[in-house]
Amino acid sequence: MLVQKNRQLMGDVFALELTGEFCYEEVMPGQFVHVLIGDGMGHPLRRPLSIACCDPAKRSLTLVYRVVGDGTKWLSTRHKGEAIDVLGPLGRGFPAPEMPGQVLIVGGGVGIPPLYQLARELAAQNVLTDIVLGFKTKGEAFWAEEFGAYGQVTVCTEDGSLGEKGVVTTVLGTDRDWSTVYSCGPKPMLQALKSHFQGRDIKGYVSLEERMACGVGACWGCTCQSADSSWVRRICKEGPVFPWEEIRL
Repeated sequence: MLVQKNRQLMGDVFALELTGEFCYEEVMPGQFVHVLIGDGMGHPLRRPLSIACCDPAKRSLTLVYRVVGDGTKWLSTRHKGEAIDVLGPLGRGFPAPEMPGQVLIVGGGVGIPPLYQLARELAAQNVLTDIVLGFKTKGEAFWAEEFGAYGQVTVCTEDGSLGEKGVVTTVLGTDRDWSTVYSCGPKPMLQALKSHFQGRDIKGYVSLEERMACGVGACWGCTCQSADSSWVRRICKEGPVFPWEEIRL
């Protein structure tokens, strides 16, 4: 695929827009792609990047990533017109709501991007959506305005520098009646979110962030345990999205 745009959203977070041959119509919200770094000689393992936005009409794919090492640093220096080898879409994404009613999307930090395509598709289906985005501080916040086009957005920061002060569960309360919760972010956030809704008749889905090697389930390098520890699942193959009652967070 060819780079269309590669812009810095804030700090070390970038949005990479690609165009070209891709199975756009097959993308589910929450899926990811495996990106080859350079010619693969210096970095033989591809990098898993979640799909933030897929637009079949424009034949474009947007990936949001954080620069954390040499591979993503190389990616951040790509310019318009350069070719990047992309494998995907991979994994299991977010399913449509099983029950009628308003839904809740909760994202934390760089776990927010895979929820954007979900918000777009829910809005297209006229599903009423509340969106909570959590960041450590104002300087790390991004895409709140973009999400606002598809639902009612609440932003919170741990230091109170933007939006409400606190973590995502601080602003949720206990009096709202959501039918489904979709979430992605740091594991402590997912654990707190699941505990917050414990005992309530709400269907919840979590997208797990994990280092991956093959990206197609062959190496069993990225796994998670079931809630009762009776089985393991490959995050890249059976996930990264799971019903939260099925797995141990």
